[in-house]
Amino acid sequence: MRDEEFDKVPNILFDGVSSIEKIGYPGTLIPLTSDTRAVLCGNDSNNVIIVATRFGHGRCLVFAHNGYPSIFFNVKERNERFVKNCRQWLAHGHHAEFLSIDDADSMHSMSTHGKILVWNGHNAKSDAFMNDLCNFLQRGGGLICGTTAWGWLQTNSGKLLTDFPFARFCDYIGVKVTDNFADCSDPIEFRADLVQFKNVYHVVKDLARDPNNLRDLAIIGSAVKELGDTLPGVPVETLHNIVMSAGDDIIPVNTCPVKNKKSRQQTTGICGIMCGLPGIKAPGVRHFPGDFDRPPHIVTDVHYRVESKASEWYCTGYYVVAGIPIQIDVLDQQGSSGWSARIGCHSDDLGNCDELRRWPCISICKPLSSGRIQMNSAFGGLLFLQSPEGECNSIIVNLRHVVLSPMYDLTDQNRFETWDYKRSHAQGLWADIAGRYIVFNLPSKSVLHLTAPELDRALEFWDSIILAHHDLRGTKPTSRERIVCDEQPSLGYMHSGYPIVTHMDMSDHTAEHFIFNSVHLEKKGAWGLFHEIGHNLQRDWWTFDGTTEVTVNIFTLHAMDKICHLQPWIHSWLQDQIDRTREYINNGSDFNEWKDNPGVALFIYAQLAREYGWESYKEVFRKYEETKPNLDSDEDKMDYWVKMFSQQVGQNLVPLFKFWGFPISQSTIDELTDYPIPEIADDFIEMAPERYTV
Repeated sequence: MRDEEFDKVPNILFDGVSSIEKIGYPGTLIPLTSDTRAVLCGNDSNNVIIVATRFGHGRCLVFAHNGYPSIFFNVKERNERFVKNCRQWLAHGHHAEFLSIDDADSMHSMSTHGKILVWNGHNAKSDAFMNDLCNFLQRGGGLICGTTAWGWLQTNSGKLLTDFPFARFCDYIGVKVTDNFADCSDPIEFRADLVQFKNVYHVVKDLARDPNNLRDLAIIGSAVKELGDTLPGVPVETLHNIVMSAGDDIIPVNTCPVKNKKSRQQTTGICGIMCGLPGIKAPGVRHFPGDFDRPPHIVTDVHYRVESKASEWYCTGYYVVAGIPIQIDVLDQQGSSGWSARIGCHSDDLGNCDELRRWPCISICKPLSSGRIQMNSAFGGLLFLQSPEGECNSIIVNLRHVVLSPMYDLTDQNRFETWDYKRSHAQGLWADIAGRYIVFNLPSKSVLHLTAPELDRALEFWDSIILAHHDLRGTKPTSRERIVCDEQPSLGYMHSGYPIVTHMDMSDHTAEHFIFNSVHLEKKGAWGLFHEIGHNLQRDWWTFDGTTEVTVNIFTLHAMDKICHLQPWIHSWLQDQIDRTREYINNGSDFNEWKDNPGVALFIYAQLAREYGWESYKEVFRKYEETKPNLDSDEDKMDYWVKMFSQQVGQNLVPLFKFWGFPISQSTIDELTDYPIPEIADDFIEMAPERYTV
């Protein structure tokens, strides 16, 4: 099949067809080689949902959801024309029937003459079967296949896409399966303009002629970020030249952010390219995450072993220099497969931000299969091993071309001696400072002045916060929380997750709110970080619409009270919300307004703590942990919370919740009628005592 004919395949398949139905949540595919063509995209060219391939004399269609192969059997009216077009193209215009191979153990057990084979890729096939399938295509056969890669990963815990037989088959025929979700409408509209790029191979050729083409930059940047340094048949020199020709207006710096939309798109595309280019240093990297003033001491033979009981990042204690490739030899793995290596702790992707103060994606992650792998980072960063789910996993690796970095661990009995050595010898630009239940990543220059006893004191404080949060909820930590200082969090001033991300000002050791300023922490706490850690412990059972930023502060208040002994400060913080809260009550306590004002909404939870103490909260949360209630709606969650707390304290709290506007169901009101109504007297209830009633 000539290129000119192959180029027409999207229009052939969608002749007379304007769209196809969206099945489930499709993933995305990357057409790599000149023998592939993008056929259908979602909302942009990075969301490829169907790819056509020519393989020998044969033809294949790959779908980004494993539900699509089934539409070729028991054809619905809305799919008739599309199915007909696919049949004609795959069978070279001849008559052919569809034949499922999902249950077949061998290609030799089937009669494939005059058949188009159909394969739900989640039905695993042996290597021998897939080799025979390739031979079938070589001889002129037709194949329809599909996968939902993210779904396969969810049902195969601890596995990587490299373990997925169907993904390996797709690699062989020039199609990369990703674990992303497609951004697409329902139905998925066919847009010929989105598939003009054909495949990654053609995009690179086009970029060589026009390096500033925003569409092509976005496509190749997204592809390289997914593929790393495994782009087949793509000239690295072309990509290198594109990066090195980047102007100052698209190099993000904290003092001069990239704000223009087109410039941001160009920045994002070039950043994606750098994610897979070997031996390149990102322009402007000295601004963030940093660069060396003089060549550091490179270590070429490091053994590192780690045992894991949960999915977590484990810092190796070494730093990867921007632009210098490293080598990792996997010497032994026990337990689940699925380990990966990560360079850089700044995992926030800023692709959707309105401005860029750093390159949008600077953390590189690569699966660790057995044997040897090479990794590159244009940005540099701490080197982590990322463990799979499971309680009994371990790995031993040998590291080459890395730099010793400051690392401190409260569980290390020799930490005082090793810290003295690392303060004077470790040259890595970022540090990993770990307590028993929490770990911090911040610039090395922020901590090298601290002694081991000073670090111990700060880490013991942070451990006490983690334990206080868990003690309130009735659980125990199973892994360490991680907090990373970043030039630009992807959301807000701080955000929760793994890792929790905060601004760089928390790493300023000259500032009062420095993350390891024990004197300040013990006297005034750290509301923001207490809050974000609390987000990681929230439960959906007792968090309903409007309370995501409210129930989290139950943990914040508890830590401020029990660890920092700051009840007066808590009262002062609540004082800032009093005027708004008085206005809320005077206006009739509209619950929709309550849900829009976290400061107002927190008062009822603070009232419960004041009236009944933290022990009541603990007992209530423990009952949730024990019962794990199945609550389908916000109404169910509110009713259950009112009942649980009322039963715990032996009083009818319906009047209190109704006072604040909660829409309590009649069945809950009836269920609690035998409990006495408590006499709660404070300034708020005295504003409208007539509303404090059942």
